[in-house]
Amino acid sequence: MRVIAGKWKGRKLVCPKGQQVRPTTDRVKEAMFNILGARVDGARVFDLCCGTGSLGIEALSRGAAEAVFVDSSGRSLAAARANLERCGSRPGTWSLIRHDALDYMESLSGRGDRPWILVCDPPYDSDLAVGILEARGRWLEDPDFLMAVVEMGRGHPVAAPDTVALERRRYGKTVLAVVRGLEQGADHE
Repeated sequence: MRVIAGKWKGRKLVCPKGQQVRPTTDRVKEAMFNILGARVDGARVFDLCCGTGSLGIEALSRGAAEAVFVDSSGRSLAAARANLERCGSRPGTWSLIRHDALDYMESLSGRGDRPWILVCDPPYDSDLAVGILEARGRWLEDPDFLMAVVEMGRGHPVAAPDTVALERRRYGKTVLAVVRGLEQGADHE
């Protein structure tokens, strides 16, 4: 597992042994960040179910102003901290929050101080992806919401896609569910 682009390109990230974490593959991570494109630059990025912090670290490496790492596991947050330190990240550009992802979703919209993006790679065997995507109506009401990309297994049930709020992209056994903010709806990269 490594950072694939940006100022920390090539830095190796650690995943503690014995931890129940399934890191996002380089291929899927690259696809995810190709979808996000330049929107990452200067944005606040929320990495829900962060595991080792790989997605939020990738965002920081590519120019995000801030990354917020959320996970219910203290061990995952410790791994994310170790990886942030390994990359030499500046304090103040990231925060670690031990919290349930679905409960944390309540605080995402309405901040009004910076455009924001959500990336999320929940456990494939849970219903977290569906629960997170069900909140997309609230995000779309927030003018600062740019985009969300949620990773899930190919067979995972997802709400039916519609033209503005949800699209799916498949990469082998992985599906990326993409939610674009209203200003981003017609902008397909």
